Amino acid sequence: MAPTDGGTEFLLESAADEVRAKLPASAVHFQTAREVLPGGTSRARFWWPIPIYLEHGSGAHVTDIDGNQYIDCNLGFGSMILGHRHPAVESALAQQLSRGLFFGAATTSELTLAELLVEYVPGAERIIFNNSGSEATGAALRIARAATGREKIAKFEGGWHGITENLVHSYTSVGGMPELPAVIPEMPGIPAAVSATTIVLPFNDRRAFDIMKREADDLACVIVEPVQGGAGAMPAHREFLHELRQLCTDLGVLLVMDEVITGFRVGPRSGSGYYGVTGDLVTLGKILGGGLPVGAVCGRADLIDVTLPVLAHERPARRPVNVTGTFSGNPMTTVAGYAQLATLLDDQDSYSRLAALGDQLRDGLAAALADLGIAAHVTGIGSIWGLHFSASEPSSVRDKQRDNQTASRLLAAYLLAEGVLMSAPVHLSFVSTAHDSADIDAVLAAHRRALARMKEEGCI
Repeated sequence: MAPTDGGTEFLLESAADEVRAKLPASAVHFQTAREVLPGGTSRARFWWPIPIYLEHGSGAHVTDIDGNQYIDCNLGFGSMILGHRHPAVESALAQQLSRGLFFGAATTSELTLAELLVEYVPGAERIIFNNSGSEATGAALRIARAATGREKIAKFEGGWHGITENLVHSYTSVGGMPELPAVIPEMPGIPAAVSATTIVLPFNDRRAFDIMKREADDLACVIVEPVQGGAGAMPAHREFLHELRQLCTDLGVLLVMDEVITGFRVGPRSGSGYYGVTGDLVTLGKILGGGLPVGAVCGRADLIDVTLPVLAHERPARRPVNVTGTFSGNPMTTVAGYAQLATLLDDQDSYSRLAALGDQLRDGLAAALADLGIAAHVTGIGSIWGLHFSASEPSSVRDKQRDNQTASRLLAAYLLAEGVLMSAPVHLSFVSTAHDSADIDAVLAAHRRALARMKEEGCI
């Protein structure tokens, strides 16, 4: 039985005090940093009750400014698939640094990385680089609108695609009927006119297709994650994605596969290859940069080519779509990204090892929950996993509305005390090639102790 409101407040306050006591240097730094950085860091929303400030990392482990070491299950929100300080990535960065940090003019390393993407990403004929996953998804929408001449875009309830204004709707909030979700801006500052061009669809639900058919004449694209990260590693159903692909083709609506999280994480051909679905456009980020800021849009040549610059003397009939910035395709990012991807792809066993570690973790967590008699469910594929304190197995963010949010907060805090680093309240976690079976056993043991404590306290 869950504690009363007073008991919940006491548990949260006690956990917050425990975290601050474990992180005295982080607590002091937080008080100073919050004077100029809201929440003490630009990533405040992922850490509770205070940010943990890290000093260094190596392999599967990180160390904070208090000297505490953790098994890292956050991994730069999935970016560090080889773990921290991999020699190949460090060597590539050192060599580029000796030649120059940044020029503004093009360098050959951009082509080297782009050719690798064309080889491995399904449907990628052309590539254009950005500086973040948010930039990439925003660019994909702009390209889709320019290519189709239509204004509306559709996203799925629970889908987090970055901070582009059309996309910051209905990723945690749900409203309306399940078959017709409400379009809910998740924050102030979103113009009503933007919300009016956004359509929200139910995830893993064929009733989404009825909405698409009604809106097809004005619909430029549908954007979907193979695994919804913001919903806590919520995989798409295979048959649902296949039917979505076919319907987009039939309606002349572009399909944007958002692979910022799943790109090169769930297999050498990313989520598109894992599910056997090819998008018209594919967005990438995270792993693509080797730990540096990066984004990219891949896809059909005729679509990406709407970004081609036009020379003044050509008197063009069209105007090009601009989706890049100063640091797009910069040499430090492209050499680091290529080094990470080449290392990963050259090892024929890397993805089987990652999947085995992911299975070990998910199966071990499910066993721990069953042994402890806790109503919770584990989701994810490959080296991605999430934990949900829900009575039934969720397949969409709408299924998670009754999740025990107190438990989600407490678990991350108690795992921190056990030497495991993960973000909260959304439990979206990862493993890397630097993790081994012993690391996973340690993570599972930490979960067992934390979950048993939570049950004893009456939180779950």
